[in-house]
This record gives sequence, C-alpha cells and structure tokens, in this order.
Amino acid sequence: MIIGGKSRPADTSRYHLPDLSNIIVKDLRAYGVEQAGTYKGGIEAYKGMLNKIRSGSILTEQDAVRLVPKTEETKRRIQKQIDALLEKYYEIKSKADEIHNSRDITKGLVPARQAEINMLKNQVDEIATHPAARQQHFNTFSWGTFSFLLFLLIALSFYLLYFYMSVADFALNGIDAMTLFQEGRLNIQLLPNLRRLIYLIINYPPLIVFPTIFFALGTCIHLFSEKGLKYKNVVWGLIGLVLIGDVLLAFQVHTAVNEILVKANREEFKSLIMPVYADSRFYLVLFLGFGVFAIWSAVYYLLQMEWAKRNQLRLRYKRIARLQDEILQLEEKRMLYETELQQISKRVENLSKEKDRLVLPVDTIEKNINYFRDGWNGYLSTLYGREKGEEQIKLVNENTESFIRELKEFQESYFK
Repeated sequence: MIIGGKSRPADTSRYHLPDLSNIIVKDLRAYGVEQAGTYKGGIEAYKGMLNKIRSGSILTEQDAVRLVPKTEETKRRIQKQIDALLEKYYEIKSKADEIHNSRDITKGLVPARQAEINMLKNQVDEIATHPAARQQHFNTFSWGTFSFLLFLLIALSFYLLYFYMSVADFALNGIDAMTLFQEGRLNIQLLPNLRRLIYLIINYPPLIVFPTIFFALGTCIHLFSEKGLKYKNVVWGLIGLVLIGDVLLAFQVHTAVNEILVKANREEFKSLIMPVYADSRFYLVLFLGFGVFAIWSAVYYLLQMEWAKRNQLRLRYKRIARLQDEILQLEEKRMLYETELQQISKRVENLSKEKDRLVLPVDTIEKNINYFRDGWNGYLSTLYGREKGEEQIKLVNENTESFIRELKEFQESYFK
C-alpha cells in the first residue's frame, strides 16, 4: 500500500486494473508534490502527467473499484475504426500481392518480369553462340515499316514547324486589319499561306527557334522514358510542360480572335464572341498542337524501336536492364506496403484491446486532476517563491482548465 503519495506498480490481479494502469497512489496531492519535485515543476512534464491520469495509468486506491466498462456507443465507434483499418489492410495487402504474391511465389508482377529476364538471357546466350544464324532468326526489322515511319516523322515534323511558327506569329503579331474582311464576311485565317511563312523565316528568324523548343521537349521525353521508372515523374513533367505551352498558345489565339471581333463592332459577329470553354477554335488549336505532337512522339518512338531491332543483342540487354529497374522499383514499393501493413495490424490489435478496457467516470478523472494540480502548485509556490510562483501556478491552472474542457467534450477521449 502507498504511504504519503509514494507510488508502486499496481497489483492488477487484486484491483482488476487495465493494462495501462500501472501506478497506484494513496494521495494524489502528495503524489503531485513528489512529481513536481522530480521534474522541477516543468509544464511539459505536467501535461504528460495529466494524460496519464486521464488514461488510467495513474490511479488512487479508491479508483480501482470504480472502473466501469465503455458504453455501447464507444464500443461501436472503436469497432468502426477497426473495420475501416481492416478494409484498408486488405486493400494494401492486395496491392502487395499483386507485386509479389505471398502465397504463390510464381505469381505477381515481379515473378513475371523475372521470367521474361530469364527468357531474354537464354536468347542472348543463343545469339552469342550462333551469331549469324540466330541474329537472322530473331531479327524482326522491316525496311518497309522503317521507311514508312520515317516518312510520317518527316511530314509531321514539317507540319509542327509550320504550325508553331504560324500560331506564334498569329498570337504575337495579330492579323492585318485590311485582310480581316473579304467580300463582306469575316476571314480569320489561323494558318498563313506559304508566302507569309517564307516572309516570316526571312524577316523573323527567331520564330524558327520557337518550334524547336517542342522538338527538344519531345526528344527529352523519349530519352528519359528509356531510362526506366525512376524518371517517370520527369517524363510526366515534360509532357505537362508541352501541354501547358499548347494551352497558352490556344488561349492567346482565342483572346486575339475575340479582340478582333470586338473591334469590328458588327452585329452579325457578336454571337461569335464567346468564353474560352465554349470556343471551338481553342480546342482546335489545342488538338492541332498538342494532339499532333502526341502523334509525332508516338511515331518517333516506334521509329526508334524499329531501328533498334537491327541489333538483337543490344535490344535484349536494354530490355533486361529496364526490367531489372522495374523489379527494383516494385520491391521498394512492396516494402513500403509491408511496413504499412505492420502498422495497421498493430493499430487494430491496440484498438481491439481498448474496446474491452475499463475506464473511470469523467467526474472522477476531473477530481483526480484537480487533486494532482493542487499538489503540483504547492511545490511551485515553495520552489519559486510568491511572485514567480504565482506566474507558474497561473500557467498550470490555464493548462488544467483547457485539459478539463477537452475532457468534457470527449467523454472518453483518451483512446481517440
């Protein structure tokens, strides 16, 4: 039994205390004085002691017989948390098994990639053993396919060069007012004629540089994509940069057209003035830019792949390296999933124990806090003297009042 506030570990078999209740004190005021002396009246230590009193880690002898079960509402709330965690657990477990199945090691993304690596290594050995015959056997390169893709790439490159120069000219220089109307009707040409394009090349050479920005971005996208998944964010960032550029160009064209229509001040053109989201010209320019750029990128990628088929050894070594990189990325992701699964399991275990744990009534907890606060403040007045002691006591009282308000708002908030 405790004398003068001294504490000892609880005899749980005698008092049927919860697992957290490991300290029984006879007098909380005396215990408050003792702990204030131990921690030199530190406010952070005081807050920690209040949490222990609220959770039941510190009890008086009388409290041992006042422990009551949680209400059904509280149990349902805890069970709801458990159910949500279990749902999340099985969702993450499914993702982890998709990478590498824990029940069947032959299933999953990692085993599939490893099997492909083994197959490619066998093919490499065959090609190395019989170079001439095996190169011809595995070779799938087609000059016809390559020539057609090269033709498409050149045609699309000329188109993009023409398009981006034209749109840049339209967005920056606008339209000649004298050519705005022909035969009494609106005549807005988004893409200029060839004479205008030659004029731009001769008189505005910097405009030629503008399309090369998009070609450079497209090339960088392919170079980074070949380096594997670790550059995935860089690739998406570059694609986003191209999209932003095309959106800005399309918006500038939309704004320029609207300004022309407003300046025209003609009744028949008022219906053509519209917001950007309703303007078909905006989406047309976006497709003619970003849409065709996406097609150009696909053709460029296919052309590279077709040309790479000429060297079967190099093609397979590159594929093996990429697969190994993907396996590394997948295993790192699986380890993160496993760590999260362990954390969820621990949380579910703790909540399951908490569901059946006994608690003290709120009014008893509040009374115990006040007793402990009185003892703590008694030590402070002795340690610091009257003036400084009053400042420290005021701080303790403010924290205590705030703590009790929270306690009353959440009836059994210690398990939250």
